[in-house]
Amino acid sequence: MKKTNRIISPKRPSLSIAIALVLCAIALFLLKDSIFDNRKNVTDINTILQPSPQQPAGQNTPQATAPAPDAPTVSVAPETPEPPPPPRQEAAPASASCQKVTDDLLLFFKQLDSQEYIKAYTQKEPVQKSLTDIVVKLLNNPPVNERETADLLTVLKNAAHFFRVLGIKDLSLLREIITNEHSSLEQQLATLYAWSTMEKECANKSPIQIHLPLAKTYEYAAFFLNTLGGQAYLSRRDPTLRILTRYYSVLILNQANQQSLNKYSLDLAYHLKAVIRDISNSDFLTNQVSYLDTLKKITIGR
Repeated sequence: MKKTNRIISPKRPSLSIAIALVLCAIALFLLKDSIFDNRKNVTDINTILQPSPQQPAGQNTPQATAPAPDAPTVSVAPETPEPPPPPRQEAAPASASCQKVTDDLLLFFKQLDSQEYIKAYTQKEPVQKSLTDIVVKLLNNPPVNERETADLLTVLKNAAHFFRVLGIKDLSLLREIITNEHSSLEQQLATLYAWSTMEKECANKSPIQIHLPLAKTYEYAAFFLNTLGGQAYLSRRDPTLRILTRYYSVLILNQANQQSLNKYSLDLAYHLKAVIRDISNSDFLTNQVSYLDTLKKITIGR
């Protein structure tokens, strides 16, 4: 019998090894710009706030003037521009007084007490008491901001932080308030932030019992800005609450920087740039111009 010679083809690299190399390259490319890499070199955010050279200031005056009597097509113009309300709605800590902020918060609590959906959660006690208890629970049980990614369990615990600390009843109460009072969310968050900045000087003059020390609110600012759990939580919220939470987290971070309380060394410039981009691209915030102006002042003051 004749022996047939087999032709053995040269060994080729394993297909699985090639696929693994490609996936590693893609992963490295996606992770290089991650929000958690604490990059120090960021572009100057002043360029975002500069007006476009294609729209000189002189061209805006015809739009602001009242329409001429013989131009009926511009009859809807007076409905759109309403510049006075935004500055008044955002309670600026620099100009607000203890009495005004106290009155605004008490009025809000009174309005909540009159709502039927609140009564199912407060059991006839004032809503201010329920909200104060919620704040105490959160501030006394901060999320994990250091070595969060050291193990998967910590990431999962951070993602479920509010449910673990508050429980279903308190969490449902907050969700009901945010949903039913959504139209005044910007105003109420501004008032609450103003209260946090003047709490020390107002504590003896006000019946408000909510205490928001900077060292503790900073923990939640870091949580929302710089952790996987905080980012996952905000990604499930509606755009208004998500952007406002990041905005006030940046304001708190700026305060922490000024008072040497930024113990996690968060990069303020990086987060300023991100929040400015988010607010600039939104078209649903009543106080958009005021928010951007506040962030610009922080940028100039750095």
